[in-house]
Amino acid sequence: MLLYSPLQPLNRAIIVDVIPPEVRKEDAMLHLKELERLIETYGGITVLKIIQKRGHPSPRTYIGTGKMAEISQLQKELKANVVVINGFVKPNQFHNLTLAIDCEVLDRFELILRIFEKHAKTEKAKQQIRLAYLRYEFPRLFSKQAGHAQQRGGSGTVTRGKGETLLQVKREHLRNQIKEIEKKLETIQKVSANQRYQRKRHGFATASLVGYTNSGKSTILREITNKKNAYVADKLFATLETKLGKIYIENLHQPVLLADTIGFIKNLPPLLFESFITTLEEVTESELLIHVIDASDPEIEEKIETVAHILHELKCDGKPIITVFNKIDLVKNPKALLKRFAHLNPIPFSAIEHNGFENLKQSIKKKLT
Repeated sequence: MLLYSPLQPLNRAIIVDVIPPEVRKEDAMLHLKELERLIETYGGITVLKIIQKRGHPSPRTYIGTGKMAEISQLQKELKANVVVINGFVKPNQFHNLTLAIDCEVLDRFELILRIFEKHAKTEKAKQQIRLAYLRYEFPRLFSKQAGHAQQRGGSGTVTRGKGETLLQVKREHLRNQIKEIEKKLETIQKVSANQRYQRKRHGFATASLVGYTNSGKSTILREITNKKNAYVADKLFATLETKLGKIYIENLHQPVLLADTIGFIKNLPPLLFESFITTLEEVTESELLIHVIDASDPEIEEKIETVAHILHELKCDGKPIITVFNKIDLVKNPKALLKRFAHLNPIPFSAIEHNGFENLKQSIKKKLT
């Protein structure tokens, strides 16, 4: 159970982005498309997209005060019940936005976090989400304290009182909760580490499926390992927990486990990255990585770079890697695409048409021998 009150379904959302003046509007709209998918995944619709061009977000309100007033008016006219900022809003910015806009205000991080909570099934995932939210909520209490001080003193001068004492108590409570969850996750981490040790001790090699969210990793796991309980959905972050399946590869004298891992996303919130490190350890400890790419994605190049950057952050960019171009059946000119990315030596793959499985198995065999 997270600290925030459950939000009513995101029936009608206004999404907002602040971009540098030199960015083309077409590119900005493409970036907003992913936020729109996040809204859909959470269960709502986008009724309006707003882009503001400025050198950098306003230090007080993230969006300019004029744009904030405009959004406040549009929210009422369109009967939107949430405004989502496509960025990471600082506590003081969030405080000022919520004073001006008469509905729920979320930033990209909190929206992703709520999607994670919606999809979490295991205790491990739930604890990781709770840890991320507590770390996210903690600095906001300082902003609330400053806001109360301004209301009492008029100039931002802190005057001690009952409100400040309650905030101090809440901060201490959050600190204790964070420590408690960290201890629980440390215990879970030790169990997972022991399971990996036992797998290696019995001769198992592990290959991890990695890639951008919704690239088709779970479908590949289900089809190639016959793991029928692997959850597959056309949603972002449908998989939050690591799932394992065994692959049979002819003439490979070593059992191989295939691990489906959490999908990556650009601008991955650092707090999520830190909180989900126990899940990401399956990637860091694998002998082999299989990078699954949606070959039909119009942003394929950017998403390949995003995954490469995250693997670098995990210190995994030196591991053996196989590149799979999934959903190749949806590409109009697959030969041209494969030629364009020939340096990655990609395996054309279609889980739906069941093409590419043998090539993938042979590539795994080659990498592990």
